[in-house]
Amino acid sequence: MKHYLNDSWVSEEDLKISALDIAILRGFGIFDFLRTYGKKPFRLDEHIDRFFRSAKVMGITPVKSKKEIEDLVNEGIKLNNFDNTQIKIVQTGGVSPDGFTPSTNPNFFILFQKAALYPSEIYNKGIKLITSSLLRQIPQAKTTNYAASIAEVQKAQKQGAKDILHTDEKGNIYEATRSNFFAVKDGKLITAQEGILFGITRNAILELAKKMKIPVDFRTVNKSELSTIDEAFISNSSQEIAPVVVIDNTTIGDGKVGPLTKKFINELQRMAIR
Repeated sequence: MKHYLNDSWVSEEDLKISALDIAILRGFGIFDFLRTYGKKPFRLDEHIDRFFRSAKVMGITPVKSKKEIEDLVNEGIKLNNFDNTQIKIVQTGGVSPDGFTPSTNPNFFILFQKAALYPSEIYNKGIKLITSSLLRQIPQAKTTNYAASIAEVQKAQKQGAKDILHTDEKGNIYEATRSNFFAVKDGKLITAQEGILFGITRNAILELAKKMKIPVDFRTVNKSELSTIDEAFISNSSQEIAPVVVIDNTTIGDGKVGPLTKKFINELQRMAIR
């Protein structure tokens, strides 16, 4: 595999940054993640735009222009020549003079790996999620700091869940650790509009909903109404759409992958490969 690091293409063995980088010491950095379908990156412009939005929120100055990042991503796809590629664009805080303040010389790298294949039962049978009172600190930015989320997900996995749902003190559900959350109730699609990271796959789903004339209710789902929703799913770039059939101890709908969820899965695939 070939990766890009600070103006050079390097092998995985040479993909190294300083242990003193505050991305390591403090978790300070930004990234974005996307995948290709064949050799075509899915919504690359949107991912790069979000990378720049994250940079603005975090007070980071990107070291590469949008056009430079686009060219590097396309070059890396060709160099690695995977059937399908997953790509992570990262900028760190760099080696700080005081171990806290971001450096004027950050590390910038782009990782290229063969796209992961997820078990078919995720899509055929659905998954379980656990609600958590943990809320992400800066949901508007895609940062490298996932420490609290990783700790919570490990607890959830011991209960047979795949992920957690970030929930406030009132029980309002916002998103999963790496995914946006959707519910279906009375023919309407429900998804939060505040306090979340706006996913690129989420944008695609909202476009599909408009095309299919499915009304969208932009709001959070409360834990108290889980027994009344008909379907639920989460979405992200790598996993696409994963049906959710259990949240905490509540079965969603009839406990099976719902018809509208199936339709979104199929339509998103058609959109991605066309």
